Amino acid sequence: MVGFGKEFDVNTGPWEFLLLEKSTVDEVLAQYSSPPAE
Repeated sequence: MVGFGKEFDVNTGPWEFLLLEKSTVDEVLAQYSSPPAE
């Protein structure tokens, strides 16, 4: 698959969407607002 990231970079390869949390409170949003560790 091919798509664009937040910085308009081209992303390729398999993608996976996971529901990690249903809540949208500020604490949860802050927890997931940074890029994943590589």
